[in-house]
Amino acid sequence: MSSMFFEDFQVGDSFTTPGKTITEAEILEFAFVYDPQPLHTNKVAAEKSDFAGLIASGFHTLSLSFSLFFRLRLLDEANLASPGMDEVRWLAPVRPEDTLHVVAEVTEVRPSKSQPDKGIIFMNHFTYNQRNEKVLSVHCMHRLRCRS
Repeated sequence: MSSMFFEDFQVGDSFTTPGKTITEAEILEFAFVYDPQPLHTNKVAAEKSDFAGLIASGFHTLSLSFSLFFRLRLLDEANLASPGMDEVRWLAPVRPEDTLHVVAEVTEVRPSKSQPDKGIIFMNHFTYNQRNEKVLSVHCMHRLRCRS
């Protein structure tokens, strides 16, 4: 896809990423560095948890989801950084060999009142596994340049 600018987005637009399979090694590597909890780093302890096995950190799932979305390269030229996100929800565990993809839907398009060359688009980002189970949802704001 080609890069888009603020005025190119409309409420209802939807973008779907390709899938990415997450490996056990990736889960362990991320967890040891960023979220060293036993259910993410220790297979034996994870087996005894409520999840009955190793699962990815929610932060890993969120990071991977953002990576998949930004690899669409939709915002390459217009992106001015995000002012934030709301309503992060981890809805189902992500396990080794799950294949994730993201569907991002535009929910609001808001021009800047003080900077007419910029605006914010609001998107719901939903991450699904290979069984089409929703594993993550997050409401994001993307601050963008206008084309002209």
